[in-house]
Order: sequence, then C-alpha cells, then structure tokens
Amino acid sequence: MLPFLKKDKEASVSVPVDVQKREPDEESDYDTLESAADDLISAIHAKDTKGVCVALRAAFELLDSEPHDEGPHTNEE
Repeated sequence: MLPFLKKDKEASVSVPVDVQKREPDEESDYDTLESAADDLISAIHAKDTKGVCVALRAAFELLDSEPHDEGPHTNEE
C-alpha cells in the first residue's frame, strides 16, 4: 500500500465547542445633526462652496424631519 494511504492515527472525535456569549457593542448616541455640523465646518475650512451647500441642505433636511409644532404663522386665513 502507498505510504500516504496508510492510517497512522485514528479518526479524531468531534468535541462540542465552548459557546461564548457575545455582548452587544457599546452603543453610543450618534447625532446626525452633529455629523452635518462637522461636515459644514470641514467644508468651510476647505473653502469648498459645494461642500457647504451639501452640508447645509443635510442639516436643514434633518431639522425639518424632526417632530415639531407648527406655529400660528402657518394658519393663514
């Protein structure tokens, strides 16, 4: 018989693996408005006009999407 076909050792037995319980990653409060402000500051420092426009639009869209009470200025009669 060829040497690489010989069984030198017995087959290994499957042993159950220890299960490690994972904890969720630490959740930090991600503030999207703060991120938009960081983008705005970066664009201003870089004197990037288009970047400022994008950051301002993002900030206005974020603020507009937040729940808010409409004032009497919207109740035009």
